[in-house]
Amino acid sequence: LSLKRVTSSGNFIPQIDGLRFIAILSVVLLHLNNFISVKDANLYTDNTNYAFLNNLLSHGYLGVPLFFIISGLVLGIPFAKFYIKKENPVSLKKYFLRRLSRLEPPYFIVMTLLLLATVYFAKTMTIADGFVSYLASVFYIHNFVFINSIPRLNTVTWSLEIEVQFYILMPLLAYLFYTKSVLFRRLFLIISIIVFLGITYFNTLPFLSLINFAHYFLIGLLLADLYVSNSKIIKETKFDTLITLLLFIPIWIFDTNDFTTEFQKFLWELIQLTCIFLFYYYVLFHNTFRFLSLKFFTNIGGMCYSIYLLHYPIISLFGNPTLKYSFSNYSFINVSIYAMALLLLIFLVSAIFFLLIEKPCMQKNWHKKSIQNLNAFINFK
Repeated sequence: LSLKRVTSSGNFIPQIDGLRFIAILSVVLLHLNNFISVKDANLYTDNTNYAFLNNLLSHGYLGVPLFFIISGLVLGIPFAKFYIKKENPVSLKKYFLRRLSRLEPPYFIVMTLLLLATVYFAKTMTIADGFVSYLASVFYIHNFVFINSIPRLNTVTWSLEIEVQFYILMPLLAYLFYTKSVLFRRLFLIISIIVFLGITYFNTLPFLSLINFAHYFLIGLLLADLYVSNSKIIKETKFDTLITLLLFIPIWIFDTNDFTTEFQKFLWELIQLTCIFLFYYYVLFHNTFRFLSLKFFTNIGGMCYSIYLLHYPIISLFGNPTLKYSFSNYSFINVSIYAMALLLLIFLVSAIFFLLIEKPCMQKNWHKKSIQNLNAFINFK
């Protein structure tokens, strides 16, 4: 019943799951805050000013880019070990099979259940409309088929399509960025990050794709390079924890809406990317924010995929019945109770799903073992 994730390499890096905790918490709080704010405006009639809190939680959208960086880091490490450290080559067959066997079963199960619930229980979609949206999502082409429209069955799955595009291109990206000399490859990565950030301001494609978010994945590749090379580019000091905190805070305080000209917005995003990169660097290499390595944070971060798939449907399904109750005349008390109740429910349902579905899929070659067990059962019968 352990909630600790299973890694294919057997190497567990607690700081990475701690960073996953920050990413998934920011996304969940964003959607929870949006739901409560929209669904029950009466919560805000007691003159309590929620402007700062709403502004802070609205930046939870950054949780998705934070996940993108982690994907670049995690997938970049084995390729960096091969190209940079001359260790064992990455088997592309095993690489793609691992992505397929690890991620597809939980995703397929959740999307199928949501299709059935939407069509036959909630009855908010017809079977025809639901099935079309379902097929577009399970084949990761919803962003291309339904332009300017978020996935209808599970809003958050748009980002998984971006992830899949990165998974497919990762072997090519590793060859492009890891086969050069130290100075060249790192300069190449840094320049590419800035270029792709600039491209987002001129990209006229009508759909979301990897192009819109490539700079985040490339930051992950740069971190993987530094991690494998054991390169500490900044000297450790006794102020590292304070520095990490000062890097973390601006990420959530400001966004592009606080600036007027396109140049100012671009410059702020560049500063924000730098803060995020340095924040990750200090956590990973200087081991600051050590509390993120505690089991509580790593366990929640380790099952972030289950939480990500399930939290939005859970909020949508149980949010309305929960908000019908009033526990106090003070909105902040009501909001706190609603939030804690829904967060607890999200955690419990996600933990059960993680233990029953996702974690077994983390086991190496689980599909082969399942086939062997099935054959043994059939032969026994």
